[in-house]
Amino acid sequence: MRRIDLHVHTTASDGLLSPSQTVEAALREGVWLLGIADHDTTEGVPEAVEAARGAGVTLVPGVELSVGSGLREIHVLGYFVDIEDEALQSVLARLRGARDTRNERILERLREMGMPLDPGRLKEIAGNGSVGRPHIATALREAGHVGSLGEAFGRYLARGKPAYVHRERLEASEASAVLKQAGGIPVLAHPAKLGGPQAIEQILDDGMEGVEVYHTDHTAMDVEMLLGIAKRRNLLVTGGSDSHGPYSEKPVAVGSLDIPEWVGEQFLAHARRRESIT
Repeated sequence: MRRIDLHVHTTASDGLLSPSQTVEAALREGVWLLGIADHDTTEGVPEAVEAARGAGVTLVPGVELSVGSGLREIHVLGYFVDIEDEALQSVLARLRGARDTRNERILERLREMGMPLDPGRLKEIAGNGSVGRPHIATALREAGHVGSLGEAFGRYLARGKPAYVHRERLEASEASAVLKQAGGIPVLAHPAKLGGPQAIEQILDDGMEGVEVYHTDHTAMDVEMLLGIAKRRNLLVTGGSDSHGPYSEKPVAVGSLDIPEWVGEQFLAHARRRESIT
């Protein structure tokens, strides 16, 4: 089976594989269409493009934005974005700044619980990428405060745990507008996490042009429901593993999700029209 994975993270954000390592992992799994969608940055795209050149995998440039819709936190994927777009890069810089502020507050909470971490070491762990919770989890394990990354998230860093901190978000409609201005297609990420059809449709009204139907956390019933919504609203259908690499909070391998080949063909049709694929 020729595999597709349009939702993968690298060390440019909170993934644990570099962009080139991600491409190599995709190739080992037989992935022919790969979407790099790091959180709030496109910094990993050029390296991934170079690694994919002539290797037998088609690279889709993308990004994942953390946004708001009412009281909900949702994620929006932007595909075929122009990574040189100044307005997009300005927004991404603002969001990364909010991530840095959030990290400082997380470290403060950990200090208050008797688990101080060295910010310099966190930067070393993150390498060229932005520091995120997986890197903080790694530092907690190194310092002997936890035995595994899973324990770090389960006890301290996951939503609702004592060191979890919310951060600044765009509104969903603003995110859609920014992505479209950069030539991209805004796609609602892992929508089944958001509740039933009514909640999903409400968010789709905020300018979404696609819906991530296939996702590691989606059940067969979720897929059926989302395909119905996509067909009725004439939305682009996407899918991806949401892989952050091995030993992450939820280890999922690149290319591990079965996604129908027609999803990739549909993407290629969009690519030909937009001339935005490498």
